Amino acid sequence: MSSTYTPKSHTDSFWQALFQADSIAVIGAKETPGSWGGDAMRACVDSARAKQGRRVYPVNPNETEVMGIRSYPTVLDIPDTVDLAVIVVPAAVVPQVFRQCAEKGIRAAVIVSAGFSEVDGDGSKYEAEIVDIAQKEGLHFVGPNCVGHADMHSRIASAAMASRIPAGPLALLSQSGTLGGSIMQIAAGRGVGLSKMISTGNEADLRLEDYLEYLAYDDDTRVIAAYIEGLRDGRRFFNLTKEITREKPVVVMKSGTTGKSARAARSHTGALSGSDEIYTAAFRQAGVIRAEDEEELGDLVLALLHLPLPRGNRVAILTMGGGFGVVAAELCEKEGLELADLEDKTLKKLGEILLPRWTPGNPVDMVGVRPTEGDTTVMSCLQLLIADNNIDSVISLLPLMIRFRWLSEDMKPEQIKAMQREYQRNLKILYQDIQQYKKPLVFVNRLAIRPPESDEVSESHPEVIIPEYSHPRRAARVLHSLAWYKHYLDTRKK
Repeated sequence: MSSTYTPKSHTDSFWQALFQADSIAVIGAKETPGSWGGDAMRACVDSARAKQGRRVYPVNPNETEVMGIRSYPTVLDIPDTVDLAVIVVPAAVVPQVFRQCAEKGIRAAVIVSAGFSEVDGDGSKYEAEIVDIAQKEGLHFVGPNCVGHADMHSRIASAAMASRIPAGPLALLSQSGTLGGSIMQIAAGRGVGLSKMISTGNEADLRLEDYLEYLAYDDDTRVIAAYIEGLRDGRRFFNLTKEITREKPVVVMKSGTTGKSARAARSHTGALSGSDEIYTAAFRQAGVIRAEDEEELGDLVLALLHLPLPRGNRVAILTMGGGFGVVAAELCEKEGLELADLEDKTLKKLGEILLPRWTPGNPVDMVGVRPTEGDTTVMSCLQLLIADNNIDSVISLLPLMIRFRWLSEDMKPEQIKAMQREYQRNLKILYQDIQQYKKPLVFVNRLAIRPPESDEVSESHPEVIIPEYSHPRRAARVLHSLAWYKHYLDTRKK
């Protein structure tokens, strides 16, 4: 990546220990399912199973063993070297434990424990104490007051929620542990795997900007997503993202924009929230794509990973029914998209495909056509729209093949397999057109359900993904954001 800034050290011992640790001590490990100590221990045990030679050491003076593994009274009693400490003990005990970690020569720590600056009082004192130790000893840490971290490629995790998330190209930073978990599940539900996840917590030592700087150079990461309540160093965030977005999209969900929500953010992670107008302006100047909620964040990530950026904001809509087309057209215009005027040659060819009572124009209404198994009308229309020189992106309000419930509930297994094979073939052809013409296509599925899955198909990952959304508003917002981001990148090149 070309850049005007240099990371502190992308390969230094902290990052290596955090994401590639060969040995992990879980301080406060428990057997109890659902407890913080139990969840952290289980995540680390799963990490050890995922990589041969990785060791896990539970530390709990009240237990002789945890999950069948010998437990030690303190981290200093572990006879081997330890790369990473995961700390899950009461806040008042954390400073003592942290000193022991420094004495042990541990290179990185994840402090899951809560009860620090987010509650003020003694909590702020404990947090200041561990920060002082970190600065003197060079032992950096994630948190406190977080749910952990994960690297899905090296299969290391201190966050229990990460154990079932597949590896992929999306990195997630979240100032809320539970919301971060929700975003991970939404992404996985859309077929998007994660490279890395960090629940940043109070950011007493390492801040969100430090993780951003690392991810800018991470080869496993193609898109960075973040949930932000407030920034400690807004200027650094701006400078970093302004460079990162040249190469990797950054999608941010920012909360704490109202008076009461800002106070809630402060009590949640101690985050310093600020003027929403300032954040909005900074995001736009830095090329950061803003999502209103976690669902939209998932929508955007899916499109950024699988679609090219459009040349502009001219959109075509394929519909079956005038009402759906009118609603979609209005939503597109409200989101800043322009309904394209189709080329004459496109109108002519569509007229040869559709019924005589078709009214030429955009939206393209497949009036009277009921595509079922084997019908190629939708496919042909979409290919014509993608190839049209007046069009930058396409929204299809119906899938490639429609399986009406009332027509196909009794389909035989061999019919289902044949239908799926044809569906996948057509998806590949469309995807090739999308890449050739550099025009994004998204589906909106409101009228029908997708073709049924057979065991043969459901057990394998699709070779290509064309995003599908549940409402035209969501599709329009995504395409508007892609067009905006492309315009931003083009402007930066001038």
